Amino acid sequence: MSKVVVLGATGTIGKVIVKDLVATGVDVIACDLDQARLDELAAWVGKEITTATLNIRDLEAAKDVLRQGKVCVNATNYVFNLDAMKAASSVGVSVLDLGGLFKYTNEQLKLDAQMKEANILSITGMGSDPGTSNVFCRYGVNLLDTAEEIHIRYGSSSSGTTFAFAADTIIDEAVKNAMAVKDGVLVEIPPLADEEFTHFHDALGIQKTYSIIHSELATLPTSFPEVREITYKDTWDPATIEKIKMLEELGLVDTNELEDGTVPRRQIVALLTKVLARKEKPVWGTDSLLVEIKGKKNGNQTTVRLELLTRYQEEWGVSPTQYATAIPASIVAQMLLKGEITEKGVKPPELCVDPETYISYLKNKNVELYITISETKKQ
Repeated sequence: MSKVVVLGATGTIGKVIVKDLVATGVDVIACDLDQARLDELAAWVGKEITTATLNIRDLEAAKDVLRQGKVCVNATNYVFNLDAMKAASSVGVSVLDLGGLFKYTNEQLKLDAQMKEANILSITGMGSDPGTSNVFCRYGVNLLDTAEEIHIRYGSSSSGTTFAFAADTIIDEAVKNAMAVKDGVLVEIPPLADEEFTHFHDALGIQKTYSIIHSELATLPTSFPEVREITYKDTWDPATIEKIKMLEELGLVDTNELEDGTVPRRQIVALLTKVLARKEKPVWGTDSLLVEIKGKKNGNQTTVRLELLTRYQEEWGVSPTQYATAIPASIVAQMLLKGEITEKGVKPPELCVDPETYISYLKNKNVELYITISETKKQ
């Protein structure tokens, strides 16, 4: 059975995953809560897809759908990652998601034995970052004799999109402590701290980037224990920061229940999702995923720099962030279908996705990849 089941198929990222899979000839079962939105998705994709209304927390219903496929792509909110893994392991279907925002990734890694027993692979975080970023880290580490530093940066020249992907995730990134490896120790730092000016490709120029909590820091320190410095920073629109801080001060992003059982965060995210779906459209611009791995090669200080540029996808009407996040999930789902990834258990991308193979697929997508290797020789 060579079908791919996509959960959260009508979401900002999920719909692009479905479209790319179908465009490359893969049979898709698109799942979400709302049949009307699934019908809209089918019309947008323009080719035949199977649809199924599904609540991922309904285990028996999820098992019935997942057993119809060979691979599951979970594009739902990260809080459902464990539910998707449980359903997938019950029917022997490998699964990948778009990231667990550090905390959930750590919980997912604890299910390694369960996934191995089910003889399947669960890949944690296979979007842009986490995902492509992790694979790029493996590429750079493989090129060096000794890796000493890993720095991941995300930049964007898009403007006007307050919440380019899941509002819940963006709020968490702005209010939760970030993580970094400093002098070989994993430490917490305040959200949006350690700001710096990052030099991206000329299409973006110099942008201010900030530390935010991200899934890479849940796995890279153990995947590459010899690396003494690991950081993740993202560019943020100051207006977005201001809006989220205001919501936080008002108590509207609180995840604790009120006396009447209402959860402010759930209410505000549901409202944002509905309102912004009407108000905000994909915008022109360019996104950059920049990964630098520093260390030693032949006794010389060497830097491996990979920069992936993604532009607005006019033909699909899709933003750079949507495309950059969806395409990696589509690629790796296809690699799993073809048997090009054979590991079992719970693994981050850097430990199961071959970077050379992955990059060969990536180059066939509508992106630009620049790889620079600079070696400093003592004269």
